[in-house]
This record gives sequence, C-alpha cells and structure tokens, in this order.
Amino acid sequence: MKRLWILVALGILSYLVFALVTLPASVVISRLEPYGVRAAGVSGTAWNGSAQVFQVAGINVGQLSWDLHVVPLFTLKAVADVDVRRVDGFARGVVSAGKTRLELTDFSASLPVAALPPQVAPGGWTGVVNARFASLVVENDWPTSADGMIDLADLTGPARRPVNIGSYQVRFPEKGTTTDTLVGAINDTGGPIQINGTIQLKAADRSYLLDGLVATKPNAPADFARTLEFLGPPDAQGRRQFSLSGTM
Repeated sequence: MKRLWILVALGILSYLVFALVTLPASVVISRLEPYGVRAAGVSGTAWNGSAQVFQVAGINVGQLSWDLHVVPLFTLKAVADVDVRRVDGFARGVVSAGKTRLELTDFSASLPVAALPPQVAPGGWTGVVNARFASLVVENDWPTSADGMIDLADLTGPARRPVNIGSYQVRFPEKGTTTDTLVGAINDTGGPIQINGTIQLKAADRSYLLDGLVATKPNAPADFARTLEFLGPPDAQGRRQFSLSGTM
C-alpha cells in the first residue's frame, strides 16, 4: 500500500510538472489583461513563446518573443530573454521584474521618437532613439541606476515648419551620481547646436534638472542664435548657461 501511494504521488507530481512546462502562453497573457496587457497571435508556452502583436496600456510594443528563466522564479522574480521586433525598430535584452523593480541587462534598442510614450516624448517630435545599457534599474517607475547611453539622432520639431536641431547623446552614470540621484552627461553629436551639460534624476521627489552650456555652431541658421539670446549674455566662448527643471 505504501508503495502504491508513492507511485500515485509521483504520478501527480509528473502531471503537474508536465502541465506547467506545457502551459500555453495564451492562458498566461489572458490573465494579464486587467493590468492593461493585451496580445494577439500568441503561440508557444509560458516559458518560451511569442506574440505577433503585444500592447501595454494601449501602447503597441510590437512583435514579442521571450524565453523565461526557471531558477529566479523560486525567489519570486521573473527573468526572461526578451526580443521585440517592429517595422521601425527593435528592442532586446534580459528583463528582470519584481514587485516594484524592473532591471534591464545587456539591453539595446532602436525606436523612432514618435513610438515613445507621450510622458517621455511629447507629440510633434521626430527622430530616432538608440539605447545601449549594460544595466538599467527602474524602481517604482523611476530610473535609479544606469550604465549605458542614449543617442537621439536627427531630432526635429515640433513646429508648423519643423526644424532639425541635431543629434545628442546622454551617457550614464556621470560623476555626481548617488544612491538618490542619477546623473547623466549630455553632449551634442551633430547639428547646429553645441551642448555640454548634465541631467539629474532624483528619486526622492521624482524631479529632474537639466543644465549646462549651449551655443550655436558657425553653420547654424540665424534663427537659432536669436532664440538663444533669451538665455542671457554669452561667455567668452559664446556659450550661454541654461537650466530646466520639473517633476514627473
């Protein structure tokens, strides 16, 4: 009788393991709909699957595929290799998600500015965002740690007659970064404007501070120079101090 119960227990355990391993991805994603996650063309399993269309909070992410790591689940953390493909870009890397913490590792992406959420990039701007991060940590929807860079290429607009204002790079971390404040260095990489500055992201009050020095390059349109005059008189090198702050 004891041997029989052992065989029954092993049979039940084997069934549960088989059910988990073969759990359809569509079943899992359907449980996420109350959280604003929707998908179509779902195939594969919860561990290794894909969706032809994947949306979060009404924003079209693109075609998504994933490979879920098993071991981190025992620490109540989801870790997966994620690959997003779009007609106009891509994003890929290792995503680690906890209750209030999201970490991206070996992450790279290229997307048009118009594809970013409106709270990140207001409407009317065009250009391309290229990102490369060895690691990026977001806690409670706020970046707290970063090792990498963001390139903004051919940033244009917004205006009735859009104007290209150039290309820029933000590199993290910059000197001055603390446990509460993430600091990135900002520099121009092409275009009519020269910028050297920093951006500070403070977690305590979810505030940002963008400041530095700006000047027009010799080939810049006259309108650019006139626009910068409101910042005050230039220094000996023709640069003007600028500062922009707020909360999100």
